[in-house]
Amino acid sequence: MSDKRFLLINTAKKLFSENGFYATPTARIAKEAGVSNGILFHYFPTKAELIHAMYYEIKDRIFHYTVSQIYQEATLKESVYTLWLAAVEWNLENPEDFDFMLQFENSPYFSSEIEAKHKYVQMSLELAEQGRQKNVFKDVNSLLLFQIMSSLVETTVKFLKNNPSFQNDVEFKNRLFEIAWDAIKK
Repeated sequence: MSDKRFLLINTAKKLFSENGFYATPTARIAKEAGVSNGILFHYFPTKAELIHAMYYEIKDRIFHYTVSQIYQEATLKESVYTLWLAAVEWNLENPEDFDFMLQFENSPYFSSEIEAKHKYVQMSLELAEQGRQKNVFKDVNSLLLFQIMSSLVETTVKFLKNNPSFQNDVEFKNRLFEIAWDAIKK
């Protein structure tokens, strides 16, 4: 990623986190990044393309962070736990990314088609489908299972952000995972 593209994404992420998508014009992003509007539009012809690029960049980082923690001989539950915990930890360590993703997923820029294209989501859907085929998970759409777990990750992160004394409590996190696991298992 070029330095200017990286700078634009980080500047936009900060401004979107502080002001929201609609209250952050592209001209302000360019100005705060110290580049011309033309440079911004060279990399991102529209605000929507900038927002989508940010989404994919963040999802790529989440994917690389989580996939590096999964081991081959893991059981289905261990794999789901690893993904769940990695997503919680990653979001706690990257609060601006977490804020961006919350905003993105509740905006008109988001769609299930955009989400389903990403390898992180595909990996999660494969796990959900595996759980359904093994008759471990509830017999509902795999995308719905993924979205349930994603919502429980989001809820956990919000709680831990507001209650930092629990952030390093492994036993507490394990109990929270069991609640999430119970939501999807038969």
